[in-house]
Amino acid sequence: MRKNAKIFLTAIFVALCCVMMVGGLAFAQEKFPSKPITFVIPWAAGGGQDLGARAFQPVIEKFTGVSVLVVNKPGGGGSIGFGEVMRSAPDGYTLCHISPSINIVKYTIKGTDVDYVKFEPIIFTAYAPETLVVRNESPLKTLKEFLDYAKANPGKLRVGNPGYGAIHHVGGIGLELAAKIKFIHVPYKGTAAGFPDLLGGHIDAYLVSLNDVLHMINGGILRALGVACPERNKFVPAVPTFVELGVNHNVLSYHAWLGPKGIPKERVKILYDLFLKALDTKEIKTHYETHGGQISVKGPEEF
Repeated sequence: MRKNAKIFLTAIFVALCCVMMVGGLAFAQEKFPSKPITFVIPWAAGGGQDLGARAFQPVIEKFTGVSVLVVNKPGGGGSIGFGEVMRSAPDGYTLCHISPSINIVKYTIKGTDVDYVKFEPIIFTAYAPETLVVRNESPLKTLKEFLDYAKANPGKLRVGNPGYGAIHHVGGIGLELAAKIKFIHVPYKGTAAGFPDLLGGHIDAYLVSLNDVLHMINGGILRALGVACPERNKFVPAVPTFVELGVNHNVLSYHAWLGPKGIPKERVKILYDLFLKALDTKEIKTHYETHGGQISVKGPEEF
């Protein structure tokens, strides 16, 4: 009786092993991607991260034959959107278009569990400098005028940024320290959310990434006063750097793609190759050229 029971249990064990092997083989051989991909944007629609994702959307759809959904999840300096991706299934179907804010929100946003190490890097695609802009009708015509006014009137200027605790909020604090000035920080849930207040004169200036506003600068809607990089930027060569005026303020924002930690390596490679192929298309090159993003590729390991 015991012998028969032992044989029976052994048979069940072997059968289960076979099922697991077949299941694992099926997962390994499953076509990827074979269902819709979701791009989560941790900012409101209309900003640089959002527009960048929407530029990739039709290109990735064309390459894969699957739908790509763009979902905006603004708030918490990006931590709401970051957190949604971090907690999603690590199957490669939920990706996040990120900025450097993902590196700092755990220090600036109380209660968030978002941490860069909990994500799977896919690809780094482009970067752009922080840029100080005003509406075209602003009485502040130059960076020197802005700095002089801020020094003479501490705490009077209202300067917007795309998110509390995010990269340009922290950049603004850095500017205050470097230039020995003081202004009022006005955070928004994404870059686009602050444009109505800037154009309506409710804030005096806006600290954003150049790729958020280049089209508005070229269109005569906004005026760039300064760029936060060591040398002048090729997209706005007439705009001085902060360093030129003796202010050691350099902040680079970037565009990159991540997924939740644990995406199978073969899927990471497929996604990397898709984005790399997309970066070589006319559509994506034109997007970055139009919006002031400098294409710079880093793979998962280097990133």
